[in-house]
Amino acid sequence: MPKSKSTKSAALKLPLILAFANQKGGSGKSTGAVHAADWFIHQGRSTILVDADGQQSSSSWAKDLGFVHKVISDPEVLFDELPLLTASYDVVVVDGPGNASEMTKAILIRSHLVLIPCRDSMIDLASTGKIVQFVRQAQEIRGGSPIAAIYLNAVKDNTVLLREATEVLQNGIIPLLNTTLPERQCIKDAPGQGSTVFRMKGDAPKAAASAYTKILTEACSLFQSKSS
Repeated sequence: MPKSKSTKSAALKLPLILAFANQKGGSGKSTGAVHAADWFIHQGRSTILVDADGQQSSSSWAKDLGFVHKVISDPEVLFDELPLLTASYDVVVVDGPGNASEMTKAILIRSHLVLIPCRDSMIDLASTGKIVQFVRQAQEIRGGSPIAAIYLNAVKDNTVLLREATEVLQNGIIPLLNTTLPERQCIKDAPGQGSTVFRMKGDAPKAAASAYTKILTEACSLFQSKSS
């Protein structure tokens, strides 16, 4: 498929390869990756979703949504394929595996921007240590790339847990996005409905879509500021 740049206004510099990574399963990687891909598509950007997670839940979801996707389960193939895909698409969104593996390392070596979703439980916060280490090592090898950020996922507003999680992550090596993704039933329902919150009707999906938009806009702004 030939690459066709959007004629729409694009104030932000977009990452060619955006990955969602976290070695802990259930952190929100697949949900984030699918919603990011749909968001870019709604921005008029040619987008492909690469499912590098062994569970292949995001590619099944993408199939229901009707947008371009590809399953790559071999780290060597992934390493070779990702830069090639950037010749055909404006944005390549990668759903990483739920483990600290060679696949994760290949993703970090090739990606331009990495988003790490994290829930606000102490177990989830502790589990981010390994992915942060992987990111730091990749940045050392690549001279600062990939640019990375953490965002809190499926949180309840104004809780002690949220406040404590924010304090912990704000003091980390990888920056914490200001925007958090609230816990919403519509987000959980989206895969079963073959939809995303960008396509669902009602106040709750609208609020969730707004949160995703803010997260992705903030992340792209961070990418632009650090890569310029």
